[in-house]
Formats: sequence, C-alpha cells, structure tokens
Amino acid sequence: MARSSRRRDREPEDFVTPHVPLDLAAQADPPRVGAFRRALKRWLAEALEARQAAAGQPLDLPDEVADVAEDLVLATSEALENIVDHAFAGVAAPGTMMLRADLVEDVVTIVVADDGHWRAPQTGPTMRGRGLTLMQNLAGAMVEHARGGTTVTMRRLLPEPAHDRPRAQA
Repeated sequence: MARSSRRRDREPEDFVTPHVPLDLAAQADPPRVGAFRRALKRWLAEALEARQAAAGQPLDLPDEVADVAEDLVLATSEALENIVDHAFAGVAAPGTMMLRADLVEDVVTIVVADDGHWRAPQTGPTMRGRGLTLMQNLAGAMVEHARGGTTVTMRRLLPEPAHDRPRAQA
C-alpha cells in the first residue's frame, strides 16, 4: 500500500483521537466507483496508521496489514462495480450506492449498499460471475437482499501490531 501523502512529523498523541468512519453516497455510475475506491484507500491508510501509532509502532504499515487493506479495497471495488453493472439494469437512471467503513477494536467493517434490484448470478459457463466468490474469499462478504436494495457487509480482523518483528524483504 502506498504511503499517505500527509506529513510524517506528527506526534503519537495526534493519533489518539478516534478516527471518523468513512460514509459516502452517490449516484451509481462508473466514475464514482473509482472515486469511492480512492477514498476508501486513503481512509484505510489513515485509520491503519492511527492504529499503528496508538500501538507505539512506526506509521509504515507491516506487510500483513497492508495486504489486508489491499484485499478490502479490491473486494469493495468489486461490490461497487456489481452495483453499477447489475443493480439498476433496465431502469432509466441509476439509483444510489453507499459505502461505509469503520475500524473498531482491530476489525475493519465495510458496508456497500444500493437501492436497486438484485439479479441472481447466471448459471452455466460464463466469463463473469466470480465477483461474489472473490468478495467472500478476500473479505468474508455477506450479501443481503431486500425490496429496498442489496447490502454487502465485509469484515476483516487485522493482524496484531508487530512488536520488533523484521519486515519481509520485497
């Protein structure tokens, strides 16, 4: 995961304040998927750096934590792309997609929701249809369908902050 562009000369007590959850909503169109993905990536970097600082660790994320963050961003992007591709098919204008992310007690929870209509995955051979499996494998995704839309909830427990462990060589 790329380093945050913010200054690194902050004191650890600057990170003691709990972070603010990420809460986004917008029309479900393709450019918004990229904007939401970038916002989540920035939010995760800041929340995870704050976690490192609170543990008295360097702000650079250990590889295990950076890998979890990348998995979450990929799974979230897939959920958002599914909304754009499927939730509003056959309607004149797309509805709303929402993204909420929070970090509480070493568990990152991400919720992606829409106010569209669920379309069951196609059966039989196809080049598509692996998104739900991807989200489940990367982030333990649970999908709920209701009349008012679909909600995907993903949760990942973060590895404990490293204490004087050597980092893997790339």
